[in-house]
Amino acid sequence: MDESLRQQIATEAARLLLRGKEHDFTAARKRAARWLKRRKLRREDMPSNAEVQVQMYALSGVMASERDPAVAWQMRHFAGQLMDLLADFQPRAQGAVLDGCATLGAEIALTVLAPRDVISGRLKAAGLTVRTVPAADTSDTSLWQLQLVRPFPTLIEGRGGDTPSGLSREQLRELLQSTPSAAPEIPTDEHPDAFSVFEMLIEPLARVALDPDYHPEGDALYHTLQVFELGLQERPYDEEFLLACLLHDAGLAINPKHPVLSVIDAVGTLITDRTRELIELRPVASEYLRTGTCPQRLRKSEEFEDAVLLARLDRAGRVPGTPVRALAEALDFIRNLATEWDEDEGP
Repeated sequence: MDESLRQQIATEAARLLLRGKEHDFTAARKRAARWLKRRKLRREDMPSNAEVQVQMYALSGVMASERDPAVAWQMRHFAGQLMDLLADFQPRAQGAVLDGCATLGAEIALTVLAPRDVISGRLKAAGLTVRTVPAADTSDTSLWQLQLVRPFPTLIEGRGGDTPSGLSREQLRELLQSTPSAAPEIPTDEHPDAFSVFEMLIEPLARVALDPDYHPEGDALYHTLQVFELGLQERPYDEEFLLACLLHDAGLAINPKHPVLSVIDAVGTLITDRTRELIELRPVASEYLRTGTCPQRLRKSEEFEDAVLLARLDRAGRVPGTPVRALAEALDFIRNLATEWDEDEGP
C-alpha cells in the first residue's frame, strides 16, 4: 500500500469537496485518483471516508474563504429545488438559506401548507429519504415536522392554515443569483498541524448554549476550559488526558445528537487510541457516577480510572466565574508538553 499516494488522494478529495466541485466522498476520491495517478489503483490505495474527512477539517481553516460562498450557493440551490417540488403548497424558506451560513450542521428550514402525508409522499416520490420528527407543539395536530438528512440537513414543517413566514420561491431565486456558485481556484499547499484542527473544532463551542439547570457556568467552551484547568491539577504532564479534556464535548458543535461519534470521526487519526477511548468512555463513566451501575465496557477498560476521572472533572467544571486560560493558551500548553519531556530526559 502506497501511504503517500493514499494521503495525496485524501487531501485532493477533501479540496474538491470543500470547494463544492464534488458533492459526495466516492466521486471526490475517484476524481482525485484520476488526477493524481493515471494507472489503475489498487483498492488499498484509496483512502476511506474518515481519512478524507480528516483532511477536510485540516484544510478548512485555510480554505474557509473559498468554501463558504460555494456551499451557501449549494444549500440555496437545493432549497430552491425543494420549493419547486413543493410549489403547490406555498413553501417558504428559512434557516441557513437566509444568512448563507455554511458551517457544518447548518440546517435549511421550509414551511408549507399541506398535510404531512401529502408532503412525505411527494418527497419520497422524488427519491428523497424522509424522517418524521415530533412537532414542538403536540397539542395542535395540524403542526408536523419532517426531516431530510441529505444532501443538506433540512427541516420541513407544516403550519396548518397559518401563512408561513420566510422567503418565497421568487425571493430565493433572486438571492441565489447574487450568491457565487463556485469559488476561484486558489491552489494551496498549506496544511495546518493537528492543533490547528483541534482549535477549529473546539472554538465553535463558544456558540453552544448548555442547559442552565445542569450547566450554570454558561457556554460549552467555558465549560471545556474549566475541565482543562481541573485536568491540569490532576494530570499536568499527561498530554493524552489533557487533550481528552479539551475535545470531550467538541462534537456538540458538529452534531449535538451524536456528539461523541461526530468528534471521533472529525479528528480521525490526529489523536491517539487512548485519547479516543477516554472521549468515548466519558459519557458511560458519567452515567456510572450518576447511577452507580458500571457497564462491562467501562469496567474492563484499562482506562477505567482516567475515564471516571474525566467524568468527575466534567461534572465539576460547571462553576460560574471560574478563571480559565484562553483556548489558544491551553492548546499551546499541550503542544509544548512533549518538548518539555524531551528536555527533562536529556540526551
